[in-house]
Amino acid sequence: MNNSIRKIVIVGRDADAWLTALTLQQGFRSSEQNVEVELFELPSDLTQQDFFSVLPSHKTLHKVIGVRENLMLQEAKGCYCFGQRFSNWSGSAAPFMHAYDRFGVDFDGIDFYQFWLRAISNGMNVPLEEFNLGAVAAKQAKYVVFDDLAQTFSQASYGYHLQAFNYIKAIAKAALAIGVIHRKGEIASVNVIDDRIDSITISTGIDVKADLFIDASGAEAVLIKHLESDNIQSWEKWLPANRILVASAPPLRPLPAFSQISAFKAGWIGIYPLLDSTAINIVYSSKHSTSQRALETAIAVSGLKISDATETPFSAGARKKHWIGNCLAVGSAAVSLEPLDATQLHLLHVGLSLLRVLFPNDATDMVEAEIYNQKINGFVENVRDFQIAHYYLNKRYDEPFWDAIRNADIPDSLKYKIKLFETRGILSLDEDETFEQENWTALFVGHKIQTKNYDPLANNISDDELIIKFQKILHHIKKEVEQMPTLQAQAEITLL
Repeated sequence: MNNSIRKIVIVGRDADAWLTALTLQQGFRSSEQNVEVELFELPSDLTQQDFFSVLPSHKTLHKVIGVRENLMLQEAKGCYCFGQRFSNWSGSAAPFMHAYDRFGVDFDGIDFYQFWLRAISNGMNVPLEEFNLGAVAAKQAKYVVFDDLAQTFSQASYGYHLQAFNYIKAIAKAALAIGVIHRKGEIASVNVIDDRIDSITISTGIDVKADLFIDASGAEAVLIKHLESDNIQSWEKWLPANRILVASAPPLRPLPAFSQISAFKAGWIGIYPLLDSTAINIVYSSKHSTSQRALETAIAVSGLKISDATETPFSAGARKKHWIGNCLAVGSAAVSLEPLDATQLHLLHVGLSLLRVLFPNDATDMVEAEIYNQKINGFVENVRDFQIAHYYLNKRYDEPFWDAIRNADIPDSLKYKIKLFETRGILSLDEDETFEQENWTALFVGHKIQTKNYDPLANNISDDELIIKFQKILHHIKKEVEQMPTLQAQAEITLL
């Protein structure tokens, strides 16, 4: 095509920039379209303590960009993570596990949760997560290894905890090896003509032109801010934490198989095992705590020797349009969400996946922008709702920070999900969902939503038959988990 994209310029820093560069360059290596990918790298915002907690879907991105898992984990001092355990979000209630696995097995096409509801109503006292192999394995610090039997009732998977500097170093090395053009410096000016970026002028005075500009500069949004007005939507009323402390602690031994997310008076504390250290996130509201009090609380709650804390201001929200003219914002230049639920790099991954599908055919008329914005906003809002649900469903009474969120008027999309689950124990899932039925079920049950009615079709199995089926599932899970290696042992074999 005579008017096809010939040059892409990415302006950004850290993971957003390098993952974008590697993904695009890898995509065009086997393409007949001759596209030049240039990364203009801005100074890093990272500290030595920074890390990433990512979902199992991040493995898909690694396959696309050709990353070898074991080598990547070794270089990034990374660790497998089979779920997240939430504590202190619901008063004195026991912690709950959001594991990356399903619950039980469906019977006669009816969701297992409906049968569990029936059994609970008849007096059974076995928590739902005991029917989740991934959750049971994670609590016992096991590395999930399947045999043929386990695969019939489990889909357990894992995400990662990754040391940020080393991970980005490995991604950058791979990007440069396959031909990404790389410059460093600062942007002197962004030159706009007719609501499109014509060129950028770098600090040395050189003008750089491109057909497509990608803003991967984080909250600074050095490119797309020149093309927009009234393009920011704030979510502070639902996600009011506005500070993030990142710190480190000595390594945990044996390695836990999950991250620990503990609520406290002004926010939450995350503990993320790495091979050679333990990463810490403290997310809090400056209206309800100081950084010193938040840090002292984290030390008291975790019992860890936490050090080297650095603080970053934060405000939850997103751009209404991520793609304007010939400029596309990705990652944290487009969306600002808490590092909750292991979503740190997820919306970057979604944006890059959509761009691969909707890559513009015409450099002067990028009609794909409209559908891209529509789809990415669907994904963003569904992830936002998942995070809001943690806050809204809290049971921390008589604490101003938590009371305000629990009494907030939440988005209609989340209201409907909660109401449907309370009424029927089913979920209304959109096309653009990151979290599936098992994820929402773990969240809602963990936060003590009481479902009023179960599906009457769950009565088609007799009590005795249902008891036998439940006993078989619990027995199989127990047997499987007993045979699994510990995460510590697996790490010593494959990662160290």
